Amino acid sequence: MLIQKTFHLHCGQEAARARLANPVGYRWRFAGVETAEITPEKKAHFVFRVVWGFRVDVELVQLPGENPAQTLFRSSRGNVRVLGALEYFPIRAGLTEIVLTLDYILDSPFCRLVDFLCHSIDHFLNRQLTQLEAHFAQPLEGIRADTDLPTPINHHPRLQGADDG
Repeated sequence: MLIQKTFHLHCGQEAARARLANPVGYRWRFAGVETAEITPEKKAHFVFRVVWGFRVDVELVQLPGENPAQTLFRSSRGNVRVLGALEYFPIRAGLTEIVLTLDYILDSPFCRLVDFLCHSIDHFLNRQLTQLEAHFAQPLEGIRADTDLPTPINHHPRLQGADDG
């Protein structure tokens, strides 16, 4: 089944790539996700349960690509076959649009039928992306949204006095 979702991160393109590359930092935001980790072999391993109790276990590997604004990936093992892409589009300074495109097929014919009728993986991904967007709603502390560089101490909003302009 083909799924395409768009969401936004309040940071530059390179910071968006870096933030999404480490699911350990935001795994706790996901309801129903049992495992979200990067293995020592640089593979992303995810385990989660969809509404009707089916346990999805998938390991993703990044595919080589020439476009720095795109991350291609596929499953290397698990009970679902996945091909996908993350595309990063700078909208303006400090705002990056991310388009996630997934094509997946569950290995079990019965589970494929249930998912086709219920769209449970689509609903699950929508909930997770909503949580992800909420988690990344604010720029990283100490990172200027327009450049992805540390904010100079005298320009940090929390350190400006009441009489500063």
